[in-house]
Amino acid sequence: MKRLLPLLAALALFAGPAQAEWAPKGPIKFWIGFGAGGGTDTQARALAEELEALKGWRIIPENKAGGGGAVMAAQLKNEPADGQTVGLAINTTFDFATIGNENISIDDFTYITMTAGSQMAVLARADSGWKSLDDMVKAAKSGTNIVWANWGNQVQAGAEMVARHYGITVNHLRGKGGKSAINALVAKDANVGWGGGVQGPLVAAGELVILASAEPKPLVQAPDQPTLIDLGVMETGLGFQFLLAGPKGMSDDARDTFAAAIHEVLKNPESKTAKFITKQYPPGPLMTSGAALEAQLKKNLEANKELVKLVK
Repeated sequence: MKRLLPLLAALALFAGPAQAEWAPKGPIKFWIGFGAGGGTDTQARALAEELEALKGWRIIPENKAGGGGAVMAAQLKNEPADGQTVGLAINTTFDFATIGNENISIDDFTYITMTAGSQMAVLARADSGWKSLDDMVKAAKSGTNIVWANWGNQVQAGAEMVARHYGITVNHLRGKGGKSAINALVAKDANVGWGGGVQGPLVAAGELVILASAEPKPLVQAPDQPTLIDLGVMETGLGFQFLLAGPKGMSDDARDTFAAAIHEVLKNPESKTAKFITKQYPPGPLMTSGAALEAQLKKNLEANKELVKLVK
C-alpha cells in the first residue's frame, strides 16, 4: 500500500478538478422566430417551461416574428455568445433566408439541436371538392382563381414551381408564421395553402384535405397521396426542421449542455413538448445536433441556391 500512495498522489495531480457542466449566469433569453400561436411558438414555450423545471434555469420566451425567422436571426447574431440568448426557428431561416441576405449568413450562428420536422402538405378546403392536385389544376384551368397561402420565400417559390409545372397561374398570399396559411384557408382568403404540420387537427376533423405531400415521403395523415417529387414537380421536398441556435462563438460546453437538456425533455414521452411534437409533427422528435446539424444545413444551402435559380 505504501508503494501505491505516491502513484495515487501523482494521478490526482494530473487529473485536476472535475469538469463542471455549463450553467447560465442569469436569465436565458429564448427568442421565437415566429408569431404567437403557431407550431414554433407552442413548442418553444413548452420546451422553455420544461427546461426550467429540469435544469433550474430561468428562461424568458419572446416572439420575434418576421422574414421566416430572419428578423429574429439578424438580432440573435449580435448578442453575446455566452449561451444566454438562443433562438428557435426553422432550418430555412439559416439555409434559405441567408441566400443573398446582407444581414445574416449561415456562418453567423452556433447550431445547437433540431427538435422536430414538418409534415409539409399542399392543402385545400374540404368544401372545394378537390381530392387531388389534379383536381386543383383542372379548376384553375376552368377559371377558378387560385390564391395560395404561404409564409416565406421558399414555400412561395415552391408554389410557383407547382404553377409552372402544370401551366397555371397562382396568386400568392403571404402571411406571418406557419399557422397563417391555415388561418387563410379557414377564413376563405385562400383556396390552396402550405401546411407544415399544424394542419393535423383540421385535416382529422374533415375541414381541410391534403392534395399532395411536399416531403420526400408520403405524409402520416395521407399515406396514399403522392409527393411533389413523385409528380415530377420538384427534385427535393420543401419540408423543414425546427432548430435551436445561438450566436456564433458559443462554447462547446454551452452548446452541448443545451442540446443534452433538450434531448432529455424530448426523449421523455410524458413531457408536454414531446407530446406536442409527436402529435403535430409525427412520427416524433428529431435530435440531430452540433457539427452534424451544421453540416446538414450547409448541404441544404447549396440545394436551395439551385432552387432559387429555378424560380428567377
